[in-house]
Amino acid sequence: MKTHLYVLALLFCLVLSTPHTSIAQSRLTTERARVGASVPRMDERPSRASSSGFDVSYYHLTLNLNGLQNPILVGRNRITGKAVVDLDTLLFDLSSNMVVDFVSLTTGKVLSSSHTQDQILVVLENTLTAGSVLDLDIVYHGNPTKTGFGAFTSLQNEPGRPNTIWTLSEPYGAKEWWPVDDELTDKADSVRLTVKVPSPMTVASNGVLLSEFLHNDGSKTFDWMHRYPIAPYLVSLAIGEYDVFHQLYSRPPALAAEFGPASFPIDHFAYKNSNAFQGVSTTSGWHLALEMMSVFEDWMGPYPFAKEKYGHAHVTFSGGMEHQTISSMGNIGAELIAHELAHQWFGDKLTPAFWKDLWLNEGFATMSEFLIYESDPKYDFLKGFLGDIYYDRARAASGTLVLQDTTSINEMFAFSRVYAKGYMVLRMIRGVVGDDVFKQILRTYTSLPAGAYGSVTTQDFQRVVEEVSGRSFETFFNQWVYSGTGYPTYAISSEPIPTPISPFKTRLTITQLQESNESNVEAFDLPLWIHIETSNRTVLVRLENGQRVQTYDIDLDAALVSATVDPDRWVLRGESPISSGFASTSEVPNGLEVSIYPNPANRSFHVQVEVSGGNEPVELRLFDQLGRLVFEERRAVSAPEQLVFLVEPQIQMRSLAPGVYVAQVQHGSTFSSHSVVFIR
Repeated sequence: MKTHLYVLALLFCLVLSTPHTSIAQSRLTTERARVGASVPRMDERPSRASSSGFDVSYYHLTLNLNGLQNPILVGRNRITGKAVVDLDTLLFDLSSNMVVDFVSLTTGKVLSSSHTQDQILVVLENTLTAGSVLDLDIVYHGNPTKTGFGAFTSLQNEPGRPNTIWTLSEPYGAKEWWPVDDELTDKADSVRLTVKVPSPMTVASNGVLLSEFLHNDGSKTFDWMHRYPIAPYLVSLAIGEYDVFHQLYSRPPALAAEFGPASFPIDHFAYKNSNAFQGVSTTSGWHLALEMMSVFEDWMGPYPFAKEKYGHAHVTFSGGMEHQTISSMGNIGAELIAHELAHQWFGDKLTPAFWKDLWLNEGFATMSEFLIYESDPKYDFLKGFLGDIYYDRARAASGTLVLQDTTSINEMFAFSRVYAKGYMVLRMIRGVVGDDVFKQILRTYTSLPAGAYGSVTTQDFQRVVEEVSGRSFETFFNQWVYSGTGYPTYAISSEPIPTPISPFKTRLTITQLQESNESNVEAFDLPLWIHIETSNRTVLVRLENGQRVQTYDIDLDAALVSATVDPDRWVLRGESPISSGFASTSEVPNGLEVSIYPNPANRSFHVQVEVSGGNEPVELRLFDQLGRLVFEERRAVSAPEQLVFLVEPQIQMRSLAPGVYVAQVQHGSTFSSHSVVFIR
């Protein structure tokens, strides 16, 4: 899932409807006091309380939905399941705001039941022995409440017109609108939704459309069937006045040679007269899902639901939600399209057994955005712009990546943690093992025999990383995922240690500077790329680093000019202080501190330069993404002492395209480069 609250790139995309994103309600989810079972804490227990002893295999929801009627919803849920142990009672989830009319066997025999505290307790006539299959119907009605990120939302567009309706049940909202065993690990093998709505509304849902029936009163019934295992929160309805666009994905020959041929539809349900499908730029429009599909199949393996479809359904919140085979979409940007498509592997096919492992959904989907950005130069802007934003957000993450508390929805879905830091943890693993091994890790993970179309944990993913890479990641996962907080900050210095054989031999010292109030990790253990510049050339050197202070003796071909830790940001880290101890010079080194504001900017920006030492002029240059000089200005420094120097170029942004530019400040031999984002 992705909300509009953190996607600043949406400034460059057209939002197609008025934002109606709900503020997540922090609430305690009622623990399920199963018969004869003790109730562990929410963050300690697996998602399905197995003491229920009833394994659901099939749901068939038959609903009459009309936002102008009271009640809005009249429905029946036929549930099929198998007893795991001998049972006398069954327990299902349904908000107490809804009304249960009766519970019956499919023979028509009404069963004794009670409905309190968001739960339906069903008393069976006879003991259901282990291994026995039972079918029952729960008939109910009501006006579902809007909780969490939406759960069930009904909005009137115009007086007298049918309401737009959509559902978004993640994480705990399924029970707000249908009776269910609302547990992550109790995936039904299939689900069917037969939904009657007033004309001219269309229903989009999971799976394939079996039929569309027009009634004499002008209403329609849409019958959707999904035949893959599905977690309750991924069951979805989107009801609106839609234009429907169809695409057909045919697996490219190279992938077909690996996985076998495949062809399936990608269907898009867009609000009437919107440009959601076509887009407004080369990096917007739902049609982009077609070209993204092959990129993801290459990295992650076959699309998990190829026997049915993929698609998008327009909704009135301005983010997205990865409902299985039919993502609910409130925007048209490439980053959102990629994010929700990736969830079909990470979250839908592989569903966390615990909500505390939510990063297995959101971190992987965020990482997958960048797989798309790398696949085509047209996404270069998003790659740079969002790369900077996500990196900064990841540094703001609090707590451990594995959640310690899953009772607050706001805390669970904090972007800085499960999205941004989750992405950076995966980027660090990729940096350690390389692209080829990382691709094999993703493919192996998505095809886990016990996890595919089932449930996974962080430990499952760690085992895959270690088995495929042949390297222990125990320390890494402890420091970055399970118990560690914060991130390292590195300082690097050098001293020459020449020998007759190696006259330019140099000793580099890397020091980790993070304090206990910034991180509970004394020394992060992670390989580092070091960019080394000598008077002859530049090279990248990889050093294993795992101590608070660590030294490395390196043979160079010429005098060291500079050494930079992790120039491409493969590690989540703090900004390093200015390096010291490099090639000697008789000149007094200049000090240079630069700050830029506002950033992002829409008309002009200021570069504040603080100089200490030297009387050389200060030069400001601005380069676009192709390295072209688009602005240059020089200012004199009147005295060598420390002063504050203000540069006001007053650039008219209207003459420059939106994007990321590089502002380079030079004072003598000292350079400082910074990214500047122009928007309009």
